[in-house]
Amino acid sequence: MQAFYYQTGGGYVGHVIDGGDNKFSVNTRIKTEEQKKDMAESIKTVTDRSQFPTLFNNLFSGDNVFLRTRSGDLKIHYLGYSSDNVAFRIPRVKSVPEKVIVQTMTQTSTIYASLKYIENSEDTFVFLPVKVQVIIQSRREDRKLLNIEGGGKNIIYINNIMSDFNIKNSLSMSDKKIDNVKEIAKFDLQKQFELIRIVFVNEFKNEFRAPYLFNDKKIIMIYNMNEAPDPKHENEYNYYINNIYSRDYALSRQNKYISEASVPIYYRGIIPYGYVQVNNTNPMTDGHLAVVKRTAVVINELLKKDRVLEPIDTRVLVSDISKGGLSIVFRERRMVSNFIQGSLACFDMMLPTRKKATIGATVRNVQFLENSVIKVGMEISYIDAISEVNYDEFMDSRADGES
Repeated sequence: MQAFYYQTGGGYVGHVIDGGDNKFSVNTRIKTEEQKKDMAESIKTVTDRSQFPTLFNNLFSGDNVFLRTRSGDLKIHYLGYSSDNVAFRIPRVKSVPEKVIVQTMTQTSTIYASLKYIENSEDTFVFLPVKVQVIIQSRREDRKLLNIEGGGKNIIYINNIMSDFNIKNSLSMSDKKIDNVKEIAKFDLQKQFELIRIVFVNEFKNEFRAPYLFNDKKIIMIYNMNEAPDPKHENEYNYYINNIYSRDYALSRQNKYISEASVPIYYRGIIPYGYVQVNNTNPMTDGHLAVVKRTAVVINELLKKDRVLEPIDTRVLVSDISKGGLSIVFRERRMVSNFIQGSLACFDMMLPTRKKATIGATVRNVQFLENSVIKVGMEISYIDAISEVNYDEFMDSRADGES
């Protein structure tokens, strides 16, 4: 898996990009310490077996029960609890791991049951419950269900879909085109810079610049290491010296470069997938930084022009929506690779108002429902100003129509 969603103290923090030997986070929403504390207090863990019958009979007897798997959540059916064991019907599965997690949701909570496999007969599987965790939902808004069967003005779909997983795969399979783009970019940079590195996510190994650059769209700008930094940038300078320069042995051992400018490369300004690094033996200025920023934009445009980064233009229906997130549904299993749990995706949402919203979202869950329907839930992590106006305008119009 190239990326995964993770939590700290029960609260959503970000997603993790797999850069070969390195995994590092890209923050999309940071919670305050008070919020993290509140989230931590909302998790209840039950290991008392005397409580299991009540918990399973009351919480897992509904329709929305899922077995968590590497490829997504598979819908299953609760059969009952007896003699300290619990049974589920799991369709289209011949075997399961020794330890599994079953998940369900209520209007206020998400419930996880950790189970140990005992036996199965055809599609009936028997487990020994180990523990049950009840997590109070942090979402403070209701998703609006959309009428996707009846057609009409409420139909919403997304297209022009791209994810960090697909970008890495596309780069890995386009060596010649990548080399050509690098040569073009370096040709112009060599006029002003002595050391040039252009690195993409599929090439990351022992990476320490990317975690910093990809976090909140940061850049590295070291004007002159022979002079004390501006007090406003002292923290950034110290971080660079202690965590980047000191670990870049190929650079620091030469002991001759005194300046650096490094800028991330973004797909549509949303998904980071590489960076441009330049170093000089002489001081740099903001003019040098502008050149590097412009080069990063040119690289992204060249890769799109060469069709290395080509979005999927398939229309995918939106099934429910809120100001903070959305769910989509589709049947084509080949589409699942675009929405790996924890990955960062970007797409255009076509609204019934005939307006468009360009959105970046983190995939929170993938569920395999009945009738071969696949449902993907996402949390919005990026939306530009114009798109946000269009999106909020539509959401407000729905709220007014329902009031």
